[in-house]
Amino acid sequence: MEALENLDRDTARKLFTHYRKQRDGIRNSPEMGTICLICGSLHIVAKPGEPHQFLCRDCGFTFIRYVCDVCGSTVDGRDPQNPGCDGCGLRHCSCGACGCTTACNHI
Repeated sequence: MEALENLDRDTARKLFTHYRKQRDGIRNSPEMGTICLICGSLHIVAKPGEPHQFLCRDCGFTFIRYVCDVCGSTVDGRDPQNPGCDGCGLRHCSCGACGCTTACNHI
């Protein structure tokens, strides 16, 4: 996850409110990597043993967020522009790559 300065509560609340209503573009907001879209918590940690997954310590919500190996863009499972891959379960990047290492890698 991107390293960020501590996010103040007011900014976090505004981002949460915005993206809770409209998830498009959440992948383009580095701050949203540290905010739970379910409860608004800032207590997000990497999920042990699960690459690319993050866990909200307050409500237990997990989400996928990683950098695309093909184009370098952020992929966020909460963004409708990053739909799931039918072959591997990872997410399609906006460039079209699904990020998996098997034959289902659609570019």
